[in-house]
Parts: sequence; C-alpha cells; structure tokens
Amino acid sequence: MQNGKRLVVVDTPGLFDTRVSNAKTSKELVRCITLASPGPHAFLFVLSIDRFTREELDTIEHLQELFGGDVMNFVIVVFTYKDLLEYEDITIEEHIQSSPQGLQNLIHRCGGRMTTINNRIAPGSNEGDVNAILGLVEQVKLSNGGNYYTEAMFEAAEEVFQTKLEELKAQLTRQGIHLREYEVREKIRREIEENDGILVTFAKGIEKTYDKTCKALKDKWNKIISTLK
Repeated sequence: MQNGKRLVVVDTPGLFDTRVSNAKTSKELVRCITLASPGPHAFLFVLSIDRFTREELDTIEHLQELFGGDVMNFVIVVFTYKDLLEYEDITIEEHIQSSPQGLQNLIHRCGGRMTTINNRIAPGSNEGDVNAILGLVEQVKLSNGGNYYTEAMFEAAEEVFQTKLEELKAQLTRQGIHLREYEVREKIRREIEENDGILVTFAKGIEKTYDKTCKALKDKWNKIISTLK
C-alpha cells in the first residue's frame, strides 16, 4: 500500500544488460506483463544519470519495435544517482539539454515524463523521490484515460512486426538474396521449442535468422543493411 492505494510493482530483467540477448529479455518481459494482469499502467525505464550508451538506445528501439509505438504513452524515465545533479547544482532538465540526442529523443517520445531518485541514501529517506515517481504514474493513468497497456496492444504490435519481417524478406528477394526456407523454418521451430513457444520468441527467431543472413552479406549488400538499421 502507498498513500492508501494498492501498488503492484513488477521488477523486470535488466533491459540494458548487454550480456543478455534481446530474445531472452523479450521472453522475460512478456512473462512479466502477465504478472501485472490485466496490464501495467506504466513502464519505468531506469537509467543512470551519468551515462547513456548506444547499447541502451538500441534496447529502447527494440522495445518500441516489440511493444509498438503506443508503449511510449506509458513510459516514465527514472534517472538514478540524483545526488550527482545536486553536486553539480543543475536540474535534470539542464542535464538533458547537454545529453546525447538519442536520450533527448527518448524524453520527447515519452512526453517529457522523467524524474530522478537518490539511490545512495538510506531506505525510507527518499520519500520525496518516490512520491514524484508515483505522481508521474498518476499522470500517465490520466493521460491514457485510466487504461492499461494490454495484451491486445502487444498482439497488435506483434502483427505489425510480422508484416515488417515479410516486407524485409520480399526486399531481400528482389535484391537477389534467396534464403533457404527450410533452414529458416527449422531454426525458428527449434527456437520455439527451446523457449516454450512464446509468441515473441517466434518473432525474434525470424529476426535473428535474417540478421545473421544480412551480416554474412554485409560487405556486398551495405546499402541493404543500412536500410534495416
């Protein structure tokens, strides 16, 4: 309970852990959404205030591709190490202005919803930071009419993702790259069996196969690869 309200928080895997594959992370994320049934009111992207890497940007792009563009309507960015800002005597807004363009774009896409938390003080001493986060969650709920991010939204995003993969296949074929369909299907089938048949694993299996094919041919097909980034 928080301020008289029942609060359910689902701790997802580390999205920005480069040691974990996107496919494995995606599978765990889908499982986490089911734990928040009928769906989460908000997603918290937790980033360190002192760094924002290309890998983190790629992860965010992957999440948008996986969950659809509408997911940004539910996103709040929470920066840790608030004390660094206090030490430099600057606001989070001033910090963002001097940050990489990718981070600025992220803040813009989620409607400017961002806050900070000091995670280096004693538990219970950062009530103000916690309340700021909860206030943004309420803001997200109001802006979305009290609606959740639902399984139906995920399925719609998955359908769009599958369409993009079909378009990619057609593009490669037009360029004279003929994929061996049997090998593709077998790789995907094995991926599904190893990962309990979760829908997102199917999608990532296809993506992984095409990614490998494109990488093998990148010296000859640089122009094609650039369109897939």
